[in-house]
This record gives sequence, structure tokens and C-alpha cells, in this order.
Amino acid sequence: MTKRKTETAGSVSVNRRAVLQGLAAAAALPYVAMPGFARAADMPLYGGTFVVGSGTEPRHLNQNITTDSATKLISNPIFSKLVGLKSDFTPSADLARSWTVSDDGLIYTFKLEEGVTWHDGKPFSSDDVKFTFEKVLFEYHNIGKSLGAFVASVTTPDANTVVFTLKSPNDVFMTFVAGQSYIQPKHIYDGTDIMNNPANLKPIGTGPFKFSQWARGRELTLLRNDAYFKKNQPYVERIVTRFIPEASARVRALEAGEIDYVAYFDLPPSMVADLQKNADLTVVSKGHEAWGSIVELMMNLDKAPYNDVRVRRAITHAIDRDFIIAKANYGLSKIATGPISSEIAWAYNPDTKQYPFNIAEANRLLDEAGVAKDGNGIRFKAGIVVTRTIEANLKAAQIIAEQLKKVGIAAEVLSMDAATTTEAVYTKREYDMFIQSLTTGPDPAMGMQRQYISSNIRPIPFTNGIGYRNPKVDDLLAKAAGDPDRQKRAVLYKEASAVLCEDAALVWLYENAAYSAFNSAFGNLHSWAAESIYSYGDVFWKEGESKRS
Repeated sequence: MTKRKTETAGSVSVNRRAVLQGLAAAAALPYVAMPGFARAADMPLYGGTFVVGSGTEPRHLNQNITTDSATKLISNPIFSKLVGLKSDFTPSADLARSWTVSDDGLIYTFKLEEGVTWHDGKPFSSDDVKFTFEKVLFEYHNIGKSLGAFVASVTTPDANTVVFTLKSPNDVFMTFVAGQSYIQPKHIYDGTDIMNNPANLKPIGTGPFKFSQWARGRELTLLRNDAYFKKNQPYVERIVTRFIPEASARVRALEAGEIDYVAYFDLPPSMVADLQKNADLTVVSKGHEAWGSIVELMMNLDKAPYNDVRVRRAITHAIDRDFIIAKANYGLSKIATGPISSEIAWAYNPDTKQYPFNIAEANRLLDEAGVAKDGNGIRFKAGIVVTRTIEANLKAAQIIAEQLKKVGIAAEVLSMDAATTTEAVYTKREYDMFIQSLTTGPDPAMGMQRQYISSNIRPIPFTNGIGYRNPKVDDLLAKAAGDPDRQKRAVLYKEASAVLCEDAALVWLYENAAYSAFNSAFGNLHSWAAESIYSYGDVFWKEGESKRS
């Protein structure tokens, strides 16, 4: 059955599940019984098109200059890392076929695969790795810039060896390499404006799929890389991402077989329960281990009245988080108690200062801060920025706006596309409040630190966009990131969490439940990686062929 193999990028919206069901009745092909049941289902087969549904169309495809989920979701099959990150947070070979760590924990030596080429045919070498870390990740990445301070040197003894020498043993380095470090071509980026290089729109990688075309507003197509360095991979012929901003339309397309995959940030919580009942679909929480994601209400601390801790505490008291979880997240989550998710158990502090829902206390604190009501009962006006395609966040913003009115804060929901919210919050920092989901893992030095350490107040997405400054927190986070002893690091993170909660740096609303869904006719999804939505380049179609055509 080669139906998927003959599809063109423009025709992938055909209801392919109906085709499969029709073939199931044909005696000539008895093994095609039902979608999701395959001949040798545990053995990857070849052919077909895998279609991803995305609620957001990114501005570019360079995932080393942003940790925006939509960018990484779409571009990850184009690139390779030195190593991948398994579900148990151990590394998995990628461009590096082997690696060693010196006894003192200072020297990491990676032996690279030989004969690897970039998608433009140029040879890959250790120089590309050195360039990516020194000139891209350590300069522009919102996590890499901080971690770069712990690296003394990156050297290349030969074309197939790269050596990282650390200034001191570090518990985070390898997790960062495995989780965030996509290698980019030196010959394309060296000496250019990396933030605006044309390759950000037409990327060249060493990954299993090559960039083909981008039909703006509709879809983006990747084609199989026949020169991929991993033997017998990839399996499907193309990966197409369709941009579907409206949440219910994404889910309908998934149910109809018009798309095959929806990642957790694009899957509305309101629809999880129904999708779990659909035998043609697989809904998974596995494969999200790295996130520790928290939905939060940020405030611009460089603006009055948010620069007053009493106002921030009052805003927290005015918000009924249990109600938000019930109505916006359909009971799938639990209240967040601070800047680190309980999923990152070793660093989580359950005993932080809390500000429970209490309208009277909220009004008292606002009065104490001198934020008086006018003749209309309004203390001040506020805009709540939110990305319109994230259904749960939009509902949360609407609920919060209504709740804040009860204490005299006239809040207006400002629903925008993802690119505009990023520009307003992180680039220009022209906002009052902002609702977003931010990961705190797989290690706090990667997920949580970026949002609170003052050296990360810069116009880069997902940095310290609130403008929080506290020398004590800076010191605690720097020590925690640089200590090789996890038990000592845990103590430091718990203390930092306590200080941040005392300062009411922002409102931690709830720990985000992560459920992704995919067409059960596909395999190798959410099977091994801690960040599965960024690791699906080995996907295969269970109704494919045993040999590559």
C-alpha cells in the first residue's frame, strides 16, 4: 500500500485514515486490518508522509537563538546534536558516536561520526561544533550564555574530535549538550549576523530531513535526507507541518486523519478526555519528562505599580488558582508553589511562602501600597498579554481579568500571535502582565535560572523578561549551576525558591499537564526521548514497506 508515498505536499489534507479503513476490507491485503495495527509493528518501515499540526507559525527556524516550542517542534528533524537526551536523562549517541569524561570531571571528549555531510553537501567537522558553541550558543541562546561561563575552552584536535574543558566540575553541562545544542554549519554562519542570517529561514543541517519549502500561512515541508549518517534512516519520505491556529480545528484535523501529530502545547486540555477515547489515536504523557512546565502570570517589574512587592502579593491573593485549573485546564493540573516544578523533585521546595486566594487581604495590601481607588472604584488599568493560539492560557487570562476587577484592577486581555507577544514581552518589554508556560527542567540551571538571574535581562526570547533583580538570588543560582554535587545544588535551589516566593517575583499559577496526541498508525513516537516533541526524526508509518524505494 503506497498511498502516502505518492502524496504531494499540497495534498496531505486527504483523509488518509478513511483510505486505510477501505483497504482493511480488501482481501488482497489482509494485514492492513485497522489503523494502528501494522505488519511487524515493532519494525520500522519505509515510505509515507508524517503531518504535524502546529498552532503557531514561527518567524524563523533557528532553534539556537530561541527556545520557542513552535520553532523547535518544526525544525528539529533538520538538525543533529552531539548527543540526544533519553527519558532517564542519560545521553544517546547522535553526531558523537562516543564520549568520555575525565576522572576530575573537567574534560569532555567527543568522538564524532565520520563522513557526515551538511544538506548542501559540504563536509561536517569538529570546527562546526566549536563554532556552534562559542559563537552561537554561548552568545545568543537564553540558557547557553550562562552555561558558557563554566567552559574554559573548546578545542578540536582533529576533524572528528572535539574537547570541552570546564573551569570546574559541573552537573549541568552534559544535560545542556543533550537537550539544547543543535549543531549549525560554520561555513553558513561564520562572519554573519547570526540573528538575521537567511539560513534561519532556509536552514541547512545534518539531520534526517532537509528543508524543502515554506508556504507561509499554510505549511512547511521537509524531505528525506538520503545522505543521513545514521544507517537505514530516516523512514518516512517527508514531514509536513500544517499551521492551524484555531484549537478545535487542529483537533478535528487530527481526528479526521488530516494531520498525524499535535504536541502538548497545541493540544487543548478541554479535548484530552475525548481524544483518549479514540481508538485511532494515542494520547501520551510519556516523553515530556524534561519539561517541569509551569503556567505563570509575569509582571513587568520595571513598571509601577508592579515594582512594589505588596502589589505583586495582592495580585496573587486576588487570583483563584483552583478555579483557573478547573475551568481553563479542566482539572488536569495542580497549583504551582514556586519557580521549580514538583516534577523536578530533587530541586523542588514545597515549603515556600504562599499567597492563597483572599480578596480582603488583596485589598488591604493594595491600600497599604497607596494604590487607591478612583471615583469608579478603579485602582489602575492593566493589559494581560497572551498568545491567542494557546487555548488554556487564553482562558486563564480571561478568568484572571475578571478576578482582578474585584480588587479594583481594570484588566484587559490582549490576545496576540506568538511572534507579537515575544516582541512585546522580551524584545521591547512593553507590557504589564503576560501569561505563558515555561519549562523549569530538565535541570533548573537550564529551565528555571534563565528567568530570574539578572545577567539574563536582555532582548532574547524566554530570558528574564520580568526584569527581576536580586543579588542574593543571582548568587544562589550561580553557585547552584556551578556546583558538581547535586545534593548541595538542591539546597541552593530550594533557598532561591524561598526568596523568589517571598519577593512574589511573579504568580506561579499551575504545573502544566503535558499530553501529546498522535495517529496510532505511526511508530517511534514518544518512545525514548525526554523531549519527544523535539525528537521525532525517526518516525515511521506502520503501513509502509520493508525496503526503501
